[in-house]
Amino acid sequence: MNKKLIALDAGHGMVTAGKRCLQSLDPNQTREWWLNDRIMDQVQSLLATYDCQVLRVDDTTGAKDISLSARVKEANSAKANIYISMHHNAGLNGRSGGGTVVYYSSNKLERAVQAQKLYNAIIHRTGLSGNRSEKVVKKGFYVIAHTTMPAFLVENGFMDSPTDVPVILSDQHAARTAVAVVEFLVDALQLKKVQTVSGSQSPAGTTVEGSTADSAYYPAYTGKKTTLSAAMTSLRLNSTYAYRKKIASANGIQGYMGTAAQNTLIYNLLVAGRLKRA
Repeated sequence: MNKKLIALDAGHGMVTAGKRCLQSLDPNQTREWWLNDRIMDQVQSLLATYDCQVLRVDDTTGAKDISLSARVKEANSAKANIYISMHHNAGLNGRSGGGTVVYYSSNKLERAVQAQKLYNAIIHRTGLSGNRSEKVVKKGFYVIAHTTMPAFLVENGFMDSPTDVPVILSDQHAARTAVAVVEFLVDALQLKKVQTVSGSQSPAGTTVEGSTADSAYYPAYTGKKTTLSAAMTSLRLNSTYAYRKKIASANGIQGYMGTAAQNTLIYNLLVAGRLKRA
């Protein structure tokens, strides 16, 4: 049986005009692309522990805002099984309110049910329900209207809401959203954990004697949630900045500066047992 292919779309690009947090609420005017990409990077990392494939239809560097038609064409051509587009909303201009909204386009009843499940999963993890009169909405946004697979677009809070901005800027919210999206995908596609030994299932990253596949990864961190440095130290790994920078490069995390978002990516891979050795 072919692996399920999941198309992930972090909306917009770093330089897309106007897509940023309201300056009066966030002096840094954090770009929407960064918020979107931070979540999708974590979704991609968490999916590495499941028997599936991931297709990123966006530019993961943020340098380009890939056209909507190009994103759709790539997902359709690859025959992806599902498409998730991550966004953050705007339109309140500093007024109170906000919250999460999930959009779908298909007329199929099943699609509305799935959209509700995705919304429920995110709210269960983040609690960012807000005050929208409609939480799950049928609407013809391009990327969900022109894809040939089940497709959903998430507006994960408002970038100009005084209640939402402090939440959506937090690493915790991004991590919780990513977990929720993965939980939805596991249920929707009936994903199974990665098989590490022929004919049997083992926890991802478990070292099996005689296995050459696992030797490429550090052992999984299975302790209580903590910082990346503490987790690495508990596994007797070098946790210095210089070494973490090497690990980041080995795992495709470019321009490592020790930011919370970058460390979260490395931490998630370490927990999943999919952190490649430097």
